[in-house]
Amino acid sequence: MFNDIVFRLRSLFRRSMVENDLNDELQFHIEHHVEKLVRAGLTREEAARQARLQFGGLSQVKEDCRESRGITLLENVARDMRYALRQLGKAPGFTITAVLILALGIGANAAIFTLVNAMLLKNLPVADPKSLVRVGDAYQCCVNDVALDDGDYALFSTDTYEHFKKDVPEFEELAAMQAGFGFFNPLTTRRDGDGNLAHSSVSEFVSSNYFRTFGLRPQAGRLLSDADDVKGAPVVAIMSYEAWANNYNRDSSVIGSTFWMNTKPVTIVGIAPPGFYGDRLATAPPDFYLPMKQIATIESADRPPPPSELATWIVGAGAAELSEPDQSTIEPSE
Repeated sequence: MFNDIVFRLRSLFRRSMVENDLNDELQFHIEHHVEKLVRAGLTREEAARQARLQFGGLSQVKEDCRESRGITLLENVARDMRYALRQLGKAPGFTITAVLILALGIGANAAIFTLVNAMLLKNLPVADPKSLVRVGDAYQCCVNDVALDDGDYALFSTDTYEHFKKDVPEFEELAAMQAGFGFFNPLTTRRDGDGNLAHSSVSEFVSSNYFRTFGLRPQAGRLLSDADDVKGAPVVAIMSYEAWANNYNRDSSVIGSTFWMNTKPVTIVGIAPPGFYGDRLATAPPDFYLPMKQIATIESADRPPPPSELATWIVGAGAAELSEPDQSTIEPSE
């Protein structure tokens, strides 16, 4: 078996040597057969003619020997590739256009498959995805960053969320998160210490039970607690695993360190679990998760709306059996 593999590789990469060996071997067999016929009484000219007739065409014999090596297909592919490259080299404009189209097509398909695989084929990276529902009967996103009073229920103020949390017993947990996407209003972030440069970061303000509602455990440190989401409490944040790995090389000293966000000191108390990309369709998770009631501390003082009117989405977990009217305002989470 090993010798056969060695022979095939030798035939593929040292073709000229193998061809010379084949010619020598065929010539040896023909001459041996000629000598045999001469000893039988034929003249050398007649013996040579008879030997060639019995062996057949040398070209066909050589082709049969090449096919027996099992590399004819590879040789044909290599020959076709060389021909194709020569033709492409003669038309560089067409070649560049074709390569760009193929690259765009392959990239688009890869991106679509990655999204479909993450959102449809695989379960959400939470403890019990089937128990999650999004409160509301429509889909709206952060129009002027305020909840709209148009008869639909999709965006809620933080005051409304607090009311639901206290007075809607059908859910084991109700979590709120800032509506929209953080890259519309990024934070200027710098890790405390000499030589650390400021950069733009994506953040999301969430309720204290946000990670608890999803049944998540921290990769390191801890996640948000109820004591963190109180006005006047020391400002803390959870860093996403992707930001921790990509920007800080999984440095454990990040936990407990101070970051300056919009010139305000914030302590990193934990790292979110890997694979958790947040509560919405996005190619990357927020860099930081911060307590919702600290938005007035972190954001600019003149940024509308006030925290009590911040537009939020609400996700519930562990919903009990609901009456028919209640179901109209609750739809499954995607």
